[in-house]
Amino acid sequence: MKSSVKLFTNFEYKKSFLPGVSRQVLFNDAQLQVYRIENYLRNIVIPVPPYRTSFNFLLFVTKGTIVQQLEVSSYKLEANSVLLIKQGSITATLEISPDATGFFIVYENEIINRLSLNNNLLNFFFATPFVTLPAKAVKWLAHLSALLEEELSLINGSMEICVPLFRALLNKILLHESPRPVTLNRSLDISLRFREKVQRHHLHEKTVEYYARQLNISENYLNKCVKEATGKPPKQWINEISILHSQILLQDPARDIASIAFELNYQSASYFTRLFKQVTGLSPSAYRKKIKVS
Repeated sequence: MKSSVKLFTNFEYKKSFLPGVSRQVLFNDAQLQVYRIENYLRNIVIPVPPYRTSFNFLLFVTKGTIVQQLEVSSYKLEANSVLLIKQGSITATLEISPDATGFFIVYENEIINRLSLNNNLLNFFFATPFVTLPAKAVKWLAHLSALLEEELSLINGSMEICVPLFRALLNKILLHESPRPVTLNRSLDISLRFREKVQRHHLHEKTVEYYARQLNISENYLNKCVKEATGKPPKQWINEISILHSQILLQDPARDIASIAFELNYQSASYFTRLFKQVTGLSPSAYRKKIKVS
């Protein structure tokens, strides 16, 4: 089933589902983006088939309702609720009320790496994705989200300001995430460190054995920890991260598929093509045509 679910970059998501956005919003490729639900999602195409994203995003509803599918569950977000959708999750917006307001916050994995994650923030990315907030927290978070939106809209807006603001926003949500104590276990720790290393080294290193050595653990233990923490084995993460990178390269029409396969250190163009289709459901050439048409 997963192989048939389309994977969208941020640009592709906007292009496919948000026909009303401006060109400025459409081509915004910042690693952190904040939009008002009442503007950004106003003309969203509904219903949409389930999809996956190459980015993370957060829905913060202050008024009205949104029904969002996340994996096998559907969440009804009403005023004062937050839903976190992680990169690679199967999701879809099923319903949105005409009076819905709030914030849609997009953040790439590079932002996660810049957050200087402590144990609490690490848990944010693995804990229950749905949070209901008290009214006082909503007012505070709405104000902070507006500040973040304003800073990001400036021509000289600074990530040195935006990342700490986003970190504060996540910490505030965590205060209300769950009354039960959550501890960072070894599986979560290893999983996060593994994915950070894959982001850095996937161009030249594509074996689970390499990353196990880097983490000073056995392949079997790495497989166990990553599967337990994320639901996906390490090899799938390596393949998906590498193919996501290839999608960026494929956007340059001057690059042929064989040269991209060579740059990504795949053994042959045919192997790269098979893997690309396995991950995205499309061949590299079909993916290119899809971008061109859209």
